[in-house]
Order: sequence, then structure tokens, then C-alpha cells
Amino acid sequence: MSRTKPAEQRRSDLLASSRRLFVEKGIAATTLEEITDGAGVSKGLFYVYFRSKDELVSALQLDFSEQFAKRLESAAGAETDWAKKLDACVQASFETYRDWRDLHDVLFHRSEHHANLGPEGRPSHMLIVDVLRDLLEVGARAQAYRVADAESTATLLYVCMHAFDPTIHGGRPPGDQKVVRATKELFRRAAGV
Repeated sequence: MSRTKPAEQRRSDLLASSRRLFVEKGIAATTLEEITDGAGVSKGLFYVYFRSKDELVSALQLDFSEQFAKRLESAAGAETDWAKKLDACVQASFETYRDWRDLHDVLFHRSEHHANLGPEGRPSHMLIVDVLRDLLEVGARAQAYRVADAESTATLLYVCMHAFDPTIHGGRPPGDQKVVRATKELFRRAAGV
């Protein structure tokens, strides 16, 4: 049995350790030594995967956005009705903000890395906009949606989903189902449903 972990597992361990510590202590208060100890790797190995703690934060932001986008894709993909696909995106967004509230807050509100760049030098949140845009484009081709500009509409819908961001609600989780229902209605209207 090998005593060393695969490279991707060590990177994943570093991300998991930093994710936990950042939520617990904050980014600035967390040391690289705490991150590497939590991941069970040496400090030198940290630099094999990340040039700095800033690069690690950017990687976590990208990972957050990728997982968020996957949740939306999965939720929409589970529905066959086009209007329900939109509703599923809203519900998945609400649940993501609820489930990952503390991580979202520390990565995007208490971090100095607001304009983090993901693939192709684009902000990582554009991964979420891409999922919405693709859904709108496919729905329009199927003649289920009436959207003239899918990119702009997807961007506006992404901004609307930020109503679920707990910082907008004074640090309290947004448990008001009225906001969820209103957002579902807004998504449907924006798509011409």
C-alpha cells in the first residue's frame, strides 16, 4: 500500500483544511501552518499547489462557483417541464446560499478577493451565469422561453439570486419563502413563461 496520496487528493485536503479554518477563524487569522497541519502535509508541499494564501483563496472561490453551478445544472436537469427548470434553479440557489452561508460570507464578503478570476480570466461567478444563459438558450430553441438576450437576462437573474445572500438580510438566513416565490415568478417572467 502506498504511503503517499495522489496529488489531487493532497490539493483537495489543502482546500478542505483551509475551507474549515477560514470559516472558523477567518482568512487573515488563519496561518499557512494551520492549513498544512490540518491537511496533513508539509508547508513546502503547500507551495507545490499554491503560490500564496491569496491564490488558495482564489481557488476556493472558483471551487465554490463550480459547485454552485453544478447544483443549478443538476436541479434544472432533474426537471422536464421548462418552467419547473427555472423554479429548480431558484430553489437550488436558495439552498446553496443557506447551506454554504458561512463559507460564502468569508470567501466573498470578508475577503479582499472580490474580483477573483476563474477559467479564461473571467470572474468565477460567470460559471453560474453560464448555466443560466445555457438554460435560457436551450429553452428558447425549444420555443419554451422567449428571451431576446440570454446573456444579459442570465446576468440579471444571477443578480436576483443574490436576494438569498444572508448579508442582504442583516446576517440572518433568508428563510422567507415569499422571497423564493417572488424570485421564481421573476425568473419565469424574464424567460417569457
